[in-house]
Amino acid sequence: MKTEQGFTLIEVLIAAVILFSSLAITAQLYSASSLSAEKAANAAQYYQSAELVITNIKSQLRERFENTKQAEYSGTTTIFGYQYEWQATTQSKITPPSSIDDDTPPLPRYPVFLVAVESPKTGKSFEFRVVAW
Repeated sequence: MKTEQGFTLIEVLIAAVILFSSLAITAQLYSASSLSAEKAANAAQYYQSAELVITNIKSQLRERFENTKQAEYSGTTTIFGYQYEWQATTQSKITPPSSIDDDTPPLPRYPVFLVAVESPKTGKSFEFRVVAW
């Protein structure tokens, strides 16, 4: 009696299906993780540049207010290759602290600006408040 050794065609086909299915799932996971990592990197760069944008806009706004004393301002700034457009409107005015020898309280003279910032390239926007003097 002869014993046959080796795999049948069906066993080889089943093994091939399992192998190629696992390869396809691995490739899909790699693709999804690459896309996720890219999105995370872009978001991190955007939020890191937002701090610089806020600082830049604050200095521009204070400089312009010192010269013109208007109630509304707008402008653009570019950080890390992203262009940001901003609009600032006066929300209210606050008073400076009074000194000990003042008989009358000081008048409100420092405007509080609400600044809306938008990045046309990314479509993201945010707002912040700043006091100008």
